[in-house]
Amino acid sequence: MRVIASSVAAFVAVASAQGGLVNPLIPAWAGSVNSQFAAWESFTQASGGANLPDQAGSSPFSLMNFAPGSFITGTGNIYSINAPLYIMIMGGTLANANSPVQVVMNVATAGTLISAGSVRLSLFDNAGNSLSLAPALSEIRADAPAQPQGNIRTMAYTWNTASVPFAATGFRVEFAAASGSMSLDAVRLDLNYVPAPGAIALIGLAAFTARRRR
Repeated sequence: MRVIASSVAAFVAVASAQGGLVNPLIPAWAGSVNSQFAAWESFTQASGGANLPDQAGSSPFSLMNFAPGSFITGTGNIYSINAPLYIMIMGGTLANANSPVQVVMNVATAGTLISAGSVRLSLFDNAGNSLSLAPALSEIRADAPAQPQGNIRTMAYTWNTASVPFAATGFRVEFAAASGSMSLDAVRLDLNYVPAPGAIALIGLAAFTARRRR
């Protein structure tokens, strides 16, 4: 029993010693007038309660964990020994009347990895329309072994959402650990509401081509 307890204590110590996001994917449009972002470096609510962003300039999004038995480590991480963490981020879109054209999320964890199939973005409006999307791209931005098990990892997930057929008033992002023993260290979420100049040019070219064909 002492061996098991020592192993758990050692893992909690390693998971608590993370330094936030490592080499995060920060899009060029981040911080622009037609964008939103929120970032969490330290959490205060382990399970069921809303964690508000703690980085200046963040939009008032909420991050919640629904895994029972979770607790906050000494450095402000959310950690669960047995139950897989289940994280949900919720908020309103820009002016509560827009659909983003691109969403980027960076997540730093230690121990057990995020279950790839659990990562989803949902957009919805007040008329009952909704759309759930898997990320178009997932990327390992930093990775190192964690002792006694697992990895210290920063992941980036990107959604391209320009074709959403309604004006979303809100969004929800969800992801979960593949099993117990995952520590959530930091999260950053960016939403862009205006296509990049290159994308605008392509849209204009497509419209011009369509008119010439007619």
